[in-house]
Amino acid sequence: MNNNLSIGNRIAYYRRLNAMTQEELAVRLNISSQAVSKWEQQLSSPDIMLLPVIAEVFDISIDELFGRKINTEPVFSLVDTMPWEDDSKIRFAVFQGKKLFNQSEAVLSDGLNSVNIHFDYGKLYKINGICKLNKE
Repeated sequence: MNNNLSIGNRIAYYRRLNAMTQEELAVRLNISSQAVSKWEQQLSSPDIMLLPVIAEVFDISIDELFGRKINTEPVFSLVDTMPWEDDSKIRFAVFQGKKLFNQSEAVLSDGLNSVNIHFDYGKLYKINGICKLNKE
């Protein structure tokens, strides 16, 4: 994503990436859809107190919302004691799978049916997408 984009353009980008309408985002933020529209048209900006909520809705950091990419090392404490040899690939997959299951459960309990998926394993291996979930 271009770091020169306005906050409104970034909100529009992440909203579309998460397959959300302006109305759906507005409901999640407890604001009017007109407010979201004004942000995206760069006619106004979100209140500073909404920034953490917006970032949480998109499952990104506030830094990412402002176009700053922070390189962080994933925490693998969930799989540190697994009974197989650690080759980092297995650990990464288990960690991300556990994270996806936890996120899926929270999304379904909120009455939604989609979750954003992001796997980043090195420079050449990145997967982004939306996973539609069905509660049985």
